[in-house]
Amino acid sequence: MIRHEQAKIASLDGRDLLRLFSQGRRALEGKVEAINALNVFPVPDGDTGTNMLLTMKALEAEAAKAPGGEVATMARGALLGARGNSGVILAQLFQGLAKGLEGKTDFTCQDLALALSEATTAAYKAVSNPTEGTMLTVIREVSTAVQERVATRVDILEMWETMCQAAKKAVARTPTLLPVLREAGVVDAGGLGLSVILEGALKGLRGEEPEGIELPAPELEAGQHPRGGVAETFLRAAEEELYGYCTQFLIQGEGLDADAVREWMESLAGSTVVVGGDTMVRVHVHTPDPGPVLSYAVSLGTLSQVSIASMDEQRQEFVAARRREQRIQPVGILAVASGQGLREVFLDSGASAVLSGGDTMNPSTQEVLEAAEGIAAERVIVLPNNPNIVPAAEQASSLSSRPLRVIPAKSIPQGIAALLAFNPQQGFEANVAAMEQAISTVISGAICVAARPATLGGISVKKGQIMGLLERQMVTAGDDRTAVLRDLLDMAKPGKGSLITLYWGADTQEAEAAQAAEELRRHFQGVEVQVISGGQPHYNYIVSVE
Repeated sequence: MIRHEQAKIASLDGRDLLRLFSQGRRALEGKVEAINALNVFPVPDGDTGTNMLLTMKALEAEAAKAPGGEVATMARGALLGARGNSGVILAQLFQGLAKGLEGKTDFTCQDLALALSEATTAAYKAVSNPTEGTMLTVIREVSTAVQERVATRVDILEMWETMCQAAKKAVARTPTLLPVLREAGVVDAGGLGLSVILEGALKGLRGEEPEGIELPAPELEAGQHPRGGVAETFLRAAEEELYGYCTQFLIQGEGLDADAVREWMESLAGSTVVVGGDTMVRVHVHTPDPGPVLSYAVSLGTLSQVSIASMDEQRQEFVAARRREQRIQPVGILAVASGQGLREVFLDSGASAVLSGGDTMNPSTQEVLEAAEGIAAERVIVLPNNPNIVPAAEQASSLSSRPLRVIPAKSIPQGIAALLAFNPQQGFEANVAAMEQAISTVISGAICVAARPATLGGISVKKGQIMGLLERQMVTAGDDRTAVLRDLLDMAKPGKGSLITLYWGADTQEAEAAQAAEELRRHFQGVEVQVISGGQPHYNYIVSVE
């Protein structure tokens, strides 16, 4: 039973864990298709989410039969029902948890931390060729984070929050560790599935329903850009690969040795995952000829749950499905911005992709061109949103293999105004004209910290003071951010009915931004003020006046 000590959760028992992982299964069920759509390693067959879900359902069904021994029976159920690489590794994770918690009826943070360490060892041991950037990495980094945190005597809820944070961070990093993920432009599907399960369990701990879980986006390296799906270049390469047969089965007998079975399987097949004990062993391999694999397995015991599927057929279905998702649109829009909040604003407003860039990090012509070419559209419109990026965008336009037009937006507010003026029902040229007109209707400002002393336009500022920029020209300076922001807007002269938008970032906090907005509402009667998290570096506020 979950025990509370001054609103803290001190321990869990087997029933608690089963309930939490049932919540995790429900969360996974809601994200199955999204996870399947990312499944490119080790084979692009689009079934990782399904395999993990079937494994979790088998876990629940078996554990429900044994009140009081839930952890051991969860592990047995996962082993019996494991499907695919991800499902078998997930089953081994539960084998490790069961081993680490063996003999205990109540599990503290320390108990769970040790069990996670055992589970990590078990998961890595199950795979013939452990590869970083996969579900294994996520398991290991979750365990490491918990080991570091448990020394501070956190309670169960805090520990689980640590697990989820570590999982999401590890998932986002997977493309930087595994080239095939980087090439495809996606995170590891198995790692993502595990992250969703843990997040669903966390919601269970909080007494919440397992909905509304946000999937972590891939962490990008310099020059990369986010995609709306699996990259076309990867899909073309996958079409030419031959993968053979995915062969899975369960061996039951006496005196079985999973390590010995794994060693034999490594000599007969690829992508080998073998888990189990002395009476039951689960095998998942990829091979061009299942015959020798099955012949060896029959010599060890009784086979059941035999499944042989052509991975080449699955790969063809996966590629076709991803291409259907990436239907060519008449017009795509590429925006350039820096900051997670601004990225989300552009995507929510209709941009097809957002390329990371801005002051001090201007993308090259090649980077703009690659980002535009990655959009599945007949024609592309680029919003540079910075005067220093406009020339690179114009150069990319001259090199593009398809029509590419640059709207010379020189600020984030101009870019957003142009994007909101886009109407998919209108023709291309009409949209270009409307978007070019829209950038002239918005006033752009910014608040930032001076990096050095300067005198510009008769305004002097010391290093570390606050600068107010109006259309990129310094017009005011001072020591108080809100006061400088108010002075800046006085010079912008917003009239009644105007809309002021504050995109806060750098070291500004939400509470400060909300307070600044309230002061502006009092100062400018009849003016609407909205506050949006931009997350941009350098600028405490990017200001739009419409």
